[in-house]
Formats: sequence, C-alpha cells, structure tokens
Amino acid sequence: MIDSGWSAAAWGAGFGLLNGALARRALQKALDKADKVFYMRFALGLFWRLAFLAAAVWLLRDKKYIILLSFSGALIFTQFIFGVIPLKNGTKSDT
Repeated sequence: MIDSGWSAAAWGAGFGLLNGALARRALQKALDKADKVFYMRFALGLFWRLAFLAAAVWLLRDKKYIILLSFSGALIFTQFIFGVIPLKNGTKSDT
C-alpha cells in the first residue's frame, strides 16, 4: 500500500486533511461556547493529532526512512494549513 515516498506523502496528506478538517470543525462548533470549552477542544485536538502522528510513525517503523519522513512531513504540513487559516465566527465583519 505505502511502497514509495510519493504514495506515503499522498497517504499522509490524506490523513492530514481528515485530521485537520475534524479539528477545525470541532473548534468552529466551540466558537460560541465558553472559553473553557473552546480551549478544551483545542487541547484535545492537539493531543489527538500528536497521538495520531505517533501511532502512524510506530506503524511505519519498519519502512524506509524516506517513506516515514514523507508521510510524516505531509501529515504535519497538511494539518498545519488547517491551523493557520483563521476561524470565522458567523458572518459579521470587523471592518
């Protein structure tokens, strides 16, 4: 299934897209709630993504380093993109 650096990067980007979208959706739902709920979801999302990365690296530990690095790099980068884009609270504008 993951037999080259390119396929590993594609799988990593796919899982990063899934993890990033789920974390972003959870934070969007918590924008209107109390700060405690928002930060709890933020922390849980952070630990979930870290645990997912650790589990993926552990499962790929017998593969070549290029596969491990390309999977991890694509996963982290794709999740990072979801974290960089600001969340919007409704349709109101600050301008």
